[in-house]
Amino acid sequence: MLLRSLIPTLCLAAVPSLCAADILLQGATVYDGTGAPGRVADVRIQGSRIVAVGSALAPQKGEAVREVKGLALAPGFIDMHSHGDGGLLEDRDAGAVTRQGATTILVGQDGDAPFPLADWYAKLEKTPVAINVASMAGHATLREQAMGKDLYRPSTPAELATMQRLLRQELASGAFGLSTGLEYEAAHFSTTEEVIELSKVAARAHGFYISHVRDEADGVFEAFDELVRIGREAHLPVEITHIKLSSPPHWHEAASRMPALFARAKREGVTLWADVYPYTYWHSTIRVMVPDRDFYNPAKVEAALVANGGPAAVRLAHYPPDPSVAGKTLAEIATIWKLSPVETYMRIVRATEPQPGREEMLADVIGTSMVEDDVRWFVAHPDIAFCTDGELHGAHPRGAGTFPRILGRYVREQHALTLESAIHKMTGIPAARLGLKDRGRIAPGAIADLVLFDPATVLDEATVEHPDAPPLGIPAVMVHGEWVVDGGRVTGRHPGRVLRHPAR
Repeated sequence: MLLRSLIPTLCLAAVPSLCAADILLQGATVYDGTGAPGRVADVRIQGSRIVAVGSALAPQKGEAVREVKGLALAPGFIDMHSHGDGGLLEDRDAGAVTRQGATTILVGQDGDAPFPLADWYAKLEKTPVAINVASMAGHATLREQAMGKDLYRPSTPAELATMQRLLRQELASGAFGLSTGLEYEAAHFSTTEEVIELSKVAARAHGFYISHVRDEADGVFEAFDELVRIGREAHLPVEITHIKLSSPPHWHEAASRMPALFARAKREGVTLWADVYPYTYWHSTIRVMVPDRDFYNPAKVEAALVANGGPAAVRLAHYPPDPSVAGKTLAEIATIWKLSPVETYMRIVRATEPQPGREEMLADVIGTSMVEDDVRWFVAHPDIAFCTDGELHGAHPRGAGTFPRILGRYVREQHALTLESAIHKMTGIPAARLGLKDRGRIAPGAIADLVLFDPATVLDEATVEHPDAPPLGIPAVMVHGEWVVDGGRVTGRHPGRVLRHPAR
């Protein structure tokens, strides 16, 4: 007991700028997360909470004072779609997340979630990490529990009943709702009715539904219609995650077609949300391009390549059978292998097919199949939040660069949206969707999840070649009153919390 009582004193004496303490930030331009313009103010933090926001706050005895004039102070950014749950217990610093200003991540995405959630949460609480973690319940995860590996068909009534029971369990553990990855094999063969019945369970727990929709290419608007139907019949909010128009026939249609979708959803009584990452290229498995698993049908493969911008637009990120072709496009690999692009695709899939007794081999690709004006429309839309869709150490730069890219390129350089609007979409809007009443804002009583950045220099540095590169212009990030990034460097502090659905 004596040792425990001495730890805070020893911590403060050793590294006063890093440990939990009473802190006064002086002279920041405060963007409070509501969408209001920034104003110069001081912010006082005691323990894990903000206790005062005002002009010329006088320092108090024992308070650490930091002069931050010229920097912007915002609530910590909330990532509405993260794959940071993979490896988080091994990489507790989560530097790719914290260095870009994100303090809370929503995981369990694309239908794939930790299971059972209660056990995973217990591990996070025993071994805390640097960030706050919230999770969805995964549809594909539930299917695997109920159906084993026989997933390429609709569920039976008995299997659906098992999924509903397990979903109630996960919601009771604190999941915020149901996620699906309907374009992926484990869920693609589910019926809309199956998803609706599960979404009704989430609705009764005051959760929401978030989906990697069934088709992000040629059939994207039909997939959006399916999502709206799910919201209408299950009576819960629905979110199109990492929204995109990734097929040439639908390029440049965001401004002309999306307003009608949002308006129709509103007329039908459906709360329709979306989130987006600010890149024209995506990252996923090569198999997702032909979701019905007919991988060796040349006509379907040809159509899939065309729908995703052609073989020159699809770059192989990892290929365990022959690492020498990683980083090359399907067009380039086809030339090396003296095959057609269709034959090249089929050879890659065949070489990485799951085999009993063999370690899983993943062939994943980065596809450049969106256009900038559509991405800019989504980024600027006042009701569309932001996500990274990123991993802690992924091949796509979105995992390390999303938030500074928006602030530097879309706000400062392109003037696609104002700084206060961008911050609102990074903080207040996602906090409201998740029901986190004491996060996403700078106000007395709010949790001290904060980010300091320089609006004049903030910028992403991560690229496909160097996806982990830290950004510029984000010197400090605070989680629960502790600096997890200071001087642009990860501090090794782990004050993050497990966030359970407020209704739980």
